[in-house]
Amino acid sequence: MAIFKSAEGMYEHFVPFLEALVKDPVVGPKFVAANTSFRVNYTDPEAVMVLDATNDPAVNTVGEGAKVAVVEVELSMSADDGHKFWLGELNLPVALARRKVKIQGPVTKLLGMLPAIAPAYGKYREYVQENPVEAA
Repeated sequence: MAIFKSAEGMYEHFVPFLEALVKDPVVGPKFVAANTSFRVNYTDPEAVMVLDATNDPAVNTVGEGAKVAVVEVELSMSADDGHKFWLGELNLPVALARRKVKIQGPVTKLLGMLPAIAPAYGKYREYVQENPVEAA
């Protein structure tokens, strides 16, 4: 059974976390330094999120706005794998090789974001303790 019950539940769970990340004094500037944008198309449930780090501060968009946003990199994965990614439990290069995560666009841009994202893993684990996913 999927961790998230609905797209709305995913947005309610992830948006506050992502908004805090782009404002974080350590993570936010690293996102902006990567100077890229990416869309994640989630399945089970279907949801769409965009992080545009070509702006300072970076901008998060979800739902219909995310579907039409112009981005450099597009990823597809299950919502469960997205949750595992933010927990630091999904090795992105391995997931790409095994096609658990599919990508369109320059892989180097995405891999260039990993140093910015790495400090977020601990922040997400803390966030999940305070905001359990089961409620999503």
